[in-house]
Amino acid sequence: MCTTNEVQTPPSAFDSKAYRRLVIASGLGSGIEHYDFFSYVIIAPLVFDKLFFPRLDSIAATIAVYATFAVGFISRPIGGILFGHFGDRYGRKVVLMITLLMMGICSFFIGCTPSYFTIGIWAPIILVFFRFMQGFAFGGEYSTAIVLTLENAPPKKRGFYASWINASGPLGIIFAAGTITGLMSLFGKAQFQAWAWRVPFLLSLLLVGVGTYMRYQVDESLLFSKAVEDKKVAKVPIAVVLRTCKKSVLFGILVNMVHSSFQYMATMFIVTYAVLRLSMPQTSVTSSYLIGNALEFVTVLLIARYSDRIGRRPIMLFGIALAAIYYPILFHILMLHNVLYLILAITFAIGVVHALMFAPEAAFTAELFPTEIRVSGASLSKQVGIVLGGGFAPLIAASLMGHGTSFTLVILYFTAITVAAFVGVLLAKECYKKDL
Repeated sequence: MCTTNEVQTPPSAFDSKAYRRLVIASGLGSGIEHYDFFSYVIIAPLVFDKLFFPRLDSIAATIAVYATFAVGFISRPIGGILFGHFGDRYGRKVVLMITLLMMGICSFFIGCTPSYFTIGIWAPIILVFFRFMQGFAFGGEYSTAIVLTLENAPPKKRGFYASWINASGPLGIIFAAGTITGLMSLFGKAQFQAWAWRVPFLLSLLLVGVGTYMRYQVDESLLFSKAVEDKKVAKVPIAVVLRTCKKSVLFGILVNMVHSSFQYMATMFIVTYAVLRLSMPQTSVTSSYLIGNALEFVTVLLIARYSDRIGRRPIMLFGIALAAIYYPILFHILMLHNVLYLILAITFAIGVVHALMFAPEAAFTAELFPTEIRVSGASLSKQVGIVLGGGFAPLIAASLMGHGTSFTLVILYFTAITVAAFVGVLLAKECYKKDL
């Protein structure tokens, strides 16, 4: 259970060169995995319907693309549970190296996958397999990186340092969006759809080599090492989580469900609708990813630092309420058919609204669980929440829309998510002063 007793600073070299290296390595690795994962997010709706599902009509092909997108989320809880077990049993560091390598290799092979016109039905099957494995690796990596950073952080700065992992996500997305936008501008739409879309995936192998080397240099978690020394390592961590921390898991799921559904419906769904249904310029609209995530990198760190002073819950509650209010406004701006207004609207959605929910989440979710089951509990909560939220949100939104033009059902769907999350955060205990 969480307590709100004032934390005592354990003896550790918080400001040492080793800890700075750990934060950089964890953040860089997470940024690379976001680059891999979101290269697919950005490219798939713009290219894969024609290359991998050419025999379907435009709506069915779009839904099929969203389904392959969702596959990468379905596998995330599985990866979270498996790698969470190893992270709690054998250490955080080894898991981070394995997951980063796996993600990079899968991304590379997505870039090598022939189209439907070359190998027929095997093309979408291979695509789905590597997308599944991408999600499997990502599910184990994300929370493990947060936990490793959190457990070595100064107690009164845990939110700030843990948020570096969340902030690295926008950096990875910026790199992915920048690479893709640059390739579109350089080669044009036709050449990009023909072959240049493969370049961002092939580049993953080089990035993974750098990230793996850096992660090899970091130290293991201080708290995990102490748990091993005291023989407090759980034999089956996930079983302990499900037996003793059901409420914590539920609260973690709701928080991750709301921020991820807002993120993907305010970006992937909105951008795809703008380009494919409203014929707005692809490169211009996609540039909103760059601007929004550049802003979010800064706002996540600032907001997380403030959460170390007033707590995680007040900030997340404000962010959830703002998301519920802003989401219908975002659709209204979309239907103005004004590219500049849409770019500004998506930038605010990512850089401010999403950041208010996302910045405190890293520490909030991890702090709900004790050291011996922290990776398993945080991974399960985060990945199930993201599957139910971000993973299915674009698919559900596209299905609710169909061939119509009304966004009412989509807005009601997201409103239901925000209400559940708001109640969950209200009921959760504030743990920012908890002694880990």
